[in-house]
Amino acid sequence: MRRIIERYRITLIVIITLGALASLSLYPRLTINTDFSDYIPSNVGNRANLQKIDSIFGGSEKIVVVLQNEKGILNQGSFDHLENLCNKLKDVEGVDACVSVMDAFELVLDDGVTSFEPLVDEIPDTKQGIDELKQRIANNRMGQRLVASDFSSMAIVVSKSDEVADKVIISGIENVIDESQTDDTIYIGGLSYIRQSIKGYIKSDLQLLLPGGLLLMLIVLFLSFKDWRGVVLPFLIVILSIVFTFGLMALLGWQISIVSILLPIMMIAIANDYSIHLINLYQEKCKKNTYHSSMELVVALYLELKRPIILTALTTIGGMLGLLSHEMPPAAQLGLLASFGIGLALFLSLLLVPAILSFSSIKKSKSQGSVAKASILDKVLHVFTHWVNRFPRRVIGVFIAVSLISVGGLFLIKVDTNIEGYFLGDSKISQSIDIVNNKFGGSQYISILFEGDVLSPEVLNRMETYEAEIKKVDNVGHIISPNTFLKELSKGLYLPNEEGYNQLPKSEAEAEQFLTLLSFGGYDEHVGQLIDFNYEHARILVSMKDGSNRTMKTILNALQTITQNDPNVVCIAGPGLSKIQIADMVINGQISSLVIALIIIFILLGIIFKSVKVGLIGSLPLVLSCLFLFGLMGYTHIPLDIITALLSSIMIGVGVDYTIHFIWRYKEEFTASNHVETAIKTTLETTGRGIVFNAFSVIIGFSILMISNFGPLRFFGVLVVVSISSCLISALLLVPSILKISTKKV
Repeated sequence: MRRIIERYRITLIVIITLGALASLSLYPRLTINTDFSDYIPSNVGNRANLQKIDSIFGGSEKIVVVLQNEKGILNQGSFDHLENLCNKLKDVEGVDACVSVMDAFELVLDDGVTSFEPLVDEIPDTKQGIDELKQRIANNRMGQRLVASDFSSMAIVVSKSDEVADKVIISGIENVIDESQTDDTIYIGGLSYIRQSIKGYIKSDLQLLLPGGLLLMLIVLFLSFKDWRGVVLPFLIVILSIVFTFGLMALLGWQISIVSILLPIMMIAIANDYSIHLINLYQEKCKKNTYHSSMELVVALYLELKRPIILTALTTIGGMLGLLSHEMPPAAQLGLLASFGIGLALFLSLLLVPAILSFSSIKKSKSQGSVAKASILDKVLHVFTHWVNRFPRRVIGVFIAVSLISVGGLFLIKVDTNIEGYFLGDSKISQSIDIVNNKFGGSQYISILFEGDVLSPEVLNRMETYEAEIKKVDNVGHIISPNTFLKELSKGLYLPNEEGYNQLPKSEAEAEQFLTLLSFGGYDEHVGQLIDFNYEHARILVSMKDGSNRTMKTILNALQTITQNDPNVVCIAGPGLSKIQIADMVINGQISSLVIALIIIFILLGIIFKSVKVGLIGSLPLVLSCLFLFGLMGYTHIPLDIITALLSSIMIGVGVDYTIHFIWRYKEEFTASNHVETAIKTTLETTGRGIVFNAFSVIIGFSILMISNFGPLRFFGVLVVVSISSCLISALLLVPSILKISTKKV
């Protein structure tokens, strides 16, 4: 070791610097992907059915542009603005169709002649005229869908082509909106807009969280060590780990997702752990003043901490590698990248940190022979020592009680992968989601696809029956089908007192005549969204006021029940339904990654300490911490989603370090003193400090997530504080209590 540092320390520093620059040069390759449905196999399930539907009717995704006016939307200025927007939006790349209340019609039967009349031709200038217009809109099926019931806003429903990227169409829509001049407030809703907004939020999160996390880390390091070595060296390790890890991501061609935001924060929180333990022992040895040179001290540091640091790094990597079993590629990628970053941090801590320390003079203790004033941390560790040595069974009993209480929360956990829930507060996108869901029935649609003789009275009447049943389902917004047009058309072909008024056609031939009439009226484009040109396929579109997994699954189950055994129903699919499959992937990934991580940790601990008993002792705190974590999530209604599902593997990988450091030092102290209480006391009051510094560094590093733009990341930040605190307390109280009452020899 001395020879490596003396001969190659300059070369080592140069090589690492050049490697970092090479990694930075790869960064332009990084791109952002926010559509998790891309990771679902395209040939099965909802995505396969959706592709079939889209091949018949065009894109199934809808983008909703809302115009809102606090004084009321029924004014000529707003309608002129609406007409201008619609005309320009039709020319935006990726827009298949554009529907507004200006496309809604009324059929007028006058002297036996039917004519199409726009539902809204002009805005009356009298209160009576406005009231009459409101009544006509309220009684018109298309009007109900496109104008809010309180007449404060109206919507333009844009059908998006699947062949055009979100960025292209959303940028085009935003450009049209920016060019318009109006007193109306304009909002955009829909999955495409949300996904594109997430990309912007990811960029701003990285720009905010990365420097914020680094700053917090610097503050914690300074308060912990009050020495440049304890600040600069861990900081350097973290920076290099981040640079090389993102360079690897770019090299592999992987995309940045909302999951990837965790990667630099994980490096900030975890990559400095090993250098922190080195600096902590460095300061401890400096106080003894027994070393004659920096090189001698550095070699002593390396020899004493090499094994425990390597072992803790391996167990952390083992916990992270549990994510490789996750069905969601971004989660598996995070596991591999985090493992690489941690392995790199281990390498740099064991070689680069000693190499730099070897240039530094030994910091002599300023108060030899004097007794330093006990800090708050020293006092807390002293209390822990008292509890463990005097009341170990009570301590264990408290942990068991908390675990039993936590079990109840497991049954309350809900899974939600709805990206509409990512946004918190009063941001414009949150307002857009609320307005679209509450006033326009939502922007997420489910399609019920019919195939066969879809214009036969039997099939049309069945659709009508289904629509009536679907309306009874909670959180269903609007229901649109060919019947929407056919029944509206009948009002212009029959008088109110005649049979057939507001009714479906009595024969297939009559239905075809209705559609031909609609074609003459210029409504082919709108009807084409619901029935194909050959009259072989039709669909019912159902929108949802709430896009949560629970609501979506409830509505899907209801639709399947309502249409079961119908020979003409081919499938039920929708862009938003992919989240249900994603939720299943999250649950399966959570279970598999958790089990695999625990198994890996148990095996590694057993090998490290050559004892199955120690493997169990080291794994038990992690199991109890997981119970506490998931129980808390259940009781506080924090959902299990794409982000929070990653927490258990991260917690296991990080939390096991504290147990390893404690048991490792305990073994040494017990061997030296052959006395359990003395070994526990010395371990808690020495290594315990490093464990606390380590844990606080992780907690502070992850806590920066609490100011993220995304709800799941904020919850993740809170849960990390809870979970790592749980692992810390378990390592300082539960583990020594078990050691106290178990066999004295470990």
